[in-house]
Amino acid sequence: MRRFAVIGSPIGHSLSPVLHSAAYRALGIEDAHYGRIEVPAGALADFLGSAQARELEGLSVTMPGKPEAFALASAHDAISDALEVSNTLLRRPDGSWRAENHDVHGIAAALADHGASAVAVIGVLGSGATAASALAAGARMGAARALVSARDPQRAQGLVELGQRLSVAVDLVPWERSDEVLEADAVVSALSLPGAEAVASAWAGPSLPAELPVLLDALYDPWPPPLAALLAQCGAEVASGLEMLVHQADMQLRSMLGIAEAPREAMLAAARAELRGRASARTTG
Repeated sequence: MRRFAVIGSPIGHSLSPVLHSAAYRALGIEDAHYGRIEVPAGALADFLGSAQARELEGLSVTMPGKPEAFALASAHDAISDALEVSNTLLRRPDGSWRAENHDVHGIAAALADHGASAVAVIGVLGSGATAASALAAGARMGAARALVSARDPQRAQGLVELGQRLSVAVDLVPWERSDEVLEADAVVSALSLPGAEAVASAWAGPSLPAELPVLLDALYDPWPPPLAALLAQCGAEVASGLEMLVHQADMQLRSMLGIAEAPREAMLAAARAELRGRASARTTG
């Protein structure tokens, strides 16, 4: 039995077991098992040296472990090297780990599904790890310029430096004028729910542009979150964070199982069914 798992903290909400297990079923794979393991910040090194980890051939890594995954691996893909964070660990024949980053692919592929396969300007809301992946996705899609707006301009300076490494000119948009990111060809919101609520409330007042960019909202449960709901109501094409997750899981499955492509439609259907079940449980609970 080939064993894989998702690690992070908190991990109980992760959809990765749903996505990977759905892929196994659709592909008829019976010799693989995928679980979830709680690994808090600062504990990844000890976990990778444990007997439990020695049974695993690959790991999906969610926060807060992505920087640690990069730092502890002995080999990396190019995206991991650029961002210094990784969401995938693969055991090498000598027992060491190779780190890969598929978050960037997930963002670019989700935007492409909604008509934004190439962009000149990428818009980013937020300043954390997902925002960095969004900037790198924009670079992959051809963007030479980025409009970035974040509540904390000091943290956003890290995206300016990343943009320099990616040959993307980053313009920091003041938080109180965050609607200016809508001048981009595609926008990625990497905001938490409170931040998204604040921005949606601010944007609901002034009139929005007649032509809106494609929006990828990293939030997905519950759907639609505030920004996605607002822009969809105004006629924008909107992609969900769930679509992003499916695309990055597709690439993880390719690396972990050596397959050509994962059954994304089956994975998406399973994830949506899981989210409906969670919503029902919240309502009845």
